Amino acid sequence: MICVGILMAVLSLISPNVYLLGENASWIPVISLVVLVVGIFRCIDALASETAQGFLYNMQGGILDVVVGFLVFLSPEGEAANNLNLLIVGYMLTQGIYRNILLSVAEIPNPFANRLTGLISILLGIMIWIDWPASLWFIAFSLSVDISFRGWTLVVMASSTHK
Repeated sequence: MICVGILMAVLSLISPNVYLLGENASWIPVISLVVLVVGIFRCIDALASETAQGFLYNMQGGILDVVVGFLVFLSPEGEAANNLNLLIVGYMLTQGIYRNILLSVAEIPNPFANRLTGLISILLGIMIWIDWPASLWFIAFSLSVDISFRGWTLVVMASSTHK
């Protein structure tokens, strides 16, 4: 997730407008597929979880990833960008707030990584909401950064568990 997120972030900065799926688009359809796949893996991880807490954490986040990834992938490029902005803003804010609320309830090893990732998601969601850089490349960049930080959080949590 770290590598794919960084690669997509760099590609959305270097070449913001690409020819994908027969249309001029940004990297958003590819990134939405990554979010969809991550959501599917989170749902599978939830089913393999041994605790109710792990099941609920992964299943709720996984379903959100699957639904948003699916909706963003299927959204036509000609559709108003405001609809896509609001969907992504809601997704980023929900993920960030969810991660930070989870820390107050769950016993997660090394909560700093989760808190930082949640705050980054919230900050990027607010930046999209206020249309700071009003363009689709920033939405693609924000989703990519969120994916890479989520990967980093998983690595930190895994290394904390090992200790």
